[in-house]
Amino acid sequence: MKLLGIGAHYDDCIFGIPGILLRAVDQGHQVTVLSVIGDYRNWAPVGEERQDAMIEGTQRLFEEKGMALKFLDYRSMDIEVNEVSKRALAEVVAEVEPDVGFLLWPRDSHPDHEVVSQLSKVAFNWGATVLGDSRRFRGPRRLYYYDNGPRHTFGFEPDTFVDIDEYWEDAIDWLGSVMSFVLGAEREHRVIESKQTLAAYRGKACGVQFAEALKSFQNYPVDIL
Repeated sequence: MKLLGIGAHYDDCIFGIPGILLRAVDQGHQVTVLSVIGDYRNWAPVGEERQDAMIEGTQRLFEEKGMALKFLDYRSMDIEVNEVSKRALAEVVAEVEPDVGFLLWPRDSHPDHEVVSQLSKVAFNWGATVLGDSRRFRGPRRLYYYDNGPRHTFGFEPDTFVDIDEYWEDAIDWLGSVMSFVLGAEREHRVIESKQTLAAYRGKACGVQFAEALKSFQNYPVDIL
């Protein structure tokens, strides 16, 4: 299958669903992650001097895990829901043709997350209308919201849990590598601690050690017998 995760920033999917993405790669699926923000020159940890190195370095860290990381050209706090932005995301969905899609939960303390969630909803579900060409557009058969953790997401009540015990060490190492590269070791530690707390909590909710939680965009039939 083909999987597409969309986030506002380079670290949204790698914080929210790293275990799921690694599990998908291990099972032979094709995984693509889209960061709508690809211009970090107005963000202090990167700035003008580190912009190119940051993009190339994070893409390399994703490629090492068997995934493709794509960037659009938007800056933080400079994204609007309009014809241009809707078309930009729909073009990526049309290119990837995902069987499964992941998008940010729409209620969040970060404005970028909320805007990108809305754009992702349009691109995944109504991309054919946006592009005006249903013949070359195939949206996902399954679509799930993911959360972005403490101090960001609120009002998120998951209905789908994924056991990531087998992939936990690799997931946390991968997240740590990306955070250390972009933010430095001190801030990396805080991100890792937040992810570990969240994954353990989700694990307790479904009876495993570590889990990641999702909210189905729609109700899907599941075989339980």
